[in-house]
Amino acid sequence: MSNAIDSSDVIIIGGGLAGLATAALLGRSGKTVTLYEHSSREIGGRARTTEIDGYYFNQGPHALCLNDANDSILKEIGISYTGEIAAGKGYLIIGGNKKEIGSNWGLTGKDESQFFLSPTNIDFSQLEGTTVQEWLDKNIRDSNDSEIIKALIRLNTYGNDPDIQSIGPVLHQIYVGSQAGYMYLDHGWQTLVDGLLTVAKNAGVRIILGEKVTKLKKNDSSGWQVLLSNKTEVSAKTVVIAAGPMDALNLFDENERPEVLAKAAKQSKPIRLVCLDVALSSLPDKDTTFAIGIDQPLYFSVHSKYAKLAPEGGALIHVSKYLGTSIAPKPREDQPELEQFLDLLQPGWREVLVKKRPLPNMVVCNAIVTAADGGLAGRPDTKIAENLYVVGDWVGNEGLLSNASVASAKRASELISKG
Repeated sequence: MSNAIDSSDVIIIGGGLAGLATAALLGRSGKTVTLYEHSSREIGGRARTTEIDGYYFNQGPHALCLNDANDSILKEIGISYTGEIAAGKGYLIIGGNKKEIGSNWGLTGKDESQFFLSPTNIDFSQLEGTTVQEWLDKNIRDSNDSEIIKALIRLNTYGNDPDIQSIGPVLHQIYVGSQAGYMYLDHGWQTLVDGLLTVAKNAGVRIILGEKVTKLKKNDSSGWQVLLSNKTEVSAKTVVIAAGPMDALNLFDENERPEVLAKAAKQSKPIRLVCLDVALSSLPDKDTTFAIGIDQPLYFSVHSKYAKLAPEGGALIHVSKYLGTSIAPKPREDQPELEQFLDLLQPGWREVLVKKRPLPNMVVCNAIVTAADGGLAGRPDTKIAENLYVVGDWVGNEGLLSNASVASAKRASELISKG
């Protein structure tokens, strides 16, 4: 084993959206930064996009909320992107039948059902300890409204666990999305990855691919020693872990594991999705571009209607099934179910198929926000020990999904810059 002193102020472990955002922010603040990504060819984590014959495949369905920390922080960093806000005609699918979505999403307007579409004048933090189902039972008496609202929650958060999911962050997410909408990005989320890489490199950040960090431990000078897969040890004063809670925990010897990581890893329940990404040479039914299942947790959207994701005349479609945190994927059943859903919405798609890519068990978020843990307040802060930070979609008291990733990167970079 060889030893080396890294010349960086900060070592970042992981090159997903949170790691790249942290690197760009710290690099812009004047810190010297080295980022290690274990993949030798790809960087960006779930934000990466694969281009195949002019079709841009995100890792399942991705949309950027235009009125949250994610959007504002990326603009602050200097990341530019284009696309269109999703709008237009869509369908609710009930019992295998299509029902066009109206302005009220088919809600009756009784009780709090209309309020759900644009929740205002509410302290969302007061509902952190309330589950989705508890809120529905208290406020929504119409069973059809309740099922539509559950479908909208799946659409906005990917979560399919009403008995444990905290309603506070859900209502906040719905509110934020209702203010400005969601954008599908031209050429996929790779534009964000590439933009962050450019900013980071221009700020002097070293990006090292193909080197996995296998162990992390404190050194004698209040900094950290980092063991790499090539048996080299490097050290730096500050380390940022941009990984899921279990992967972060496994970087430490058992008797040296930070308590906050042990707790987060034990409590985390990942949100998962079964996906079928489909490229077509043409769209058989040009009027059907969005649908969501009410009695089944299914999703369909032609993302290329709003963003440059396919060649002229072609179509890029995402079909998905929302899994509960306790439900195991069943590829032999799930993929045929998604194809049958596509048969309903785009009959004839198989005759114009260019490429289909199944993603049978995709982790969308490392930890669902639960009422039992106190909602967002139950997530760990970015600083978990002296000169040791974590960032990601499971960290901090702000936002869900990629919003949490970028918001935690912002907070970590601010704390490190001040330290």
